[in-house]
Amino acid sequence: MFSAAVFVVSVAVSMSSATLAGTQATPRAGNGGTGSVWNGVFTDAQAQRGRRFYSEHCASCHGANLEGGEYRPLQGERFWIAWQDTTVDYLLGKVSTTMPHSEDGSLKGTLGAHVYADIVAHILNTNGFPAGTSELTPASAAGIQILKKDGTGELPAGAFAHVVGCLARGADRTWALQRSSRPVRVMDGRDPDVNAPLGDREYALMFVLTPLDKFVGHRVSVRASLIGDGGAKGLNVSAIRSVSATCE
Repeated sequence: MFSAAVFVVSVAVSMSSATLAGTQATPRAGNGGTGSVWNGVFTDAQAQRGRRFYSEHCASCHGANLEGGEYRPLQGERFWIAWQDTTVDYLLGKVSTTMPHSEDGSLKGTLGAHVYADIVAHILNTNGFPAGTSELTPASAAGIQILKKDGTGELPAGAFAHVVGCLARGADRTWALQRSSRPVRVMDGRDPDVNAPLGDREYALMFVLTPLDKFVGHRVSVRASLIGDGGAKGLNVSAIRSVSATCE
């Protein structure tokens, strides 16, 4: 029986060659269907409370206007890189368990559930999502999707994602990932689906330092930062796991 192997690679990705082979995947609706941030999942009053809590507990690290400082921005492009295709409860969980920052970690998780919910309401409000008539709570946040309102719904460049595909040799002894699936965001504490259906995308992986010849033709599970939206310009691979000796 084939025994799955895990191997880590360090790569430099060709900025010109990872292509989305064939037709593009069908865009997903991000225009406010039931269960998305476009349906109004917090109130104006809650966002205003959250703004005050944020200023007190978060602004010194993330900037007065969420523009970033010592730590990452929480608005604009960096918000989408970090949070697109996640859920509000996932965002709330991360904020609730990692902030506020302190050198010894003693402050994280100390603000109370309603304060964290208010801060997330402020983050969502700052990123242009509409207010509604009911306040955000841990219960109401469950499963609420963070999606683009318009566009293709592709994960943005820089997002850390999971892809499955068939490992092959590319041109000029480069590495290629063929019949690849659409990238899906890697989320902490959640294992990606290594049995996801294959697709019609192809990505080129350049300058692989780890020998991979024995894995040619394998179905592989890849974790990578996307170069270009949806990985249109490549995958900056951090790890590959061989799932099967055949690519089916």
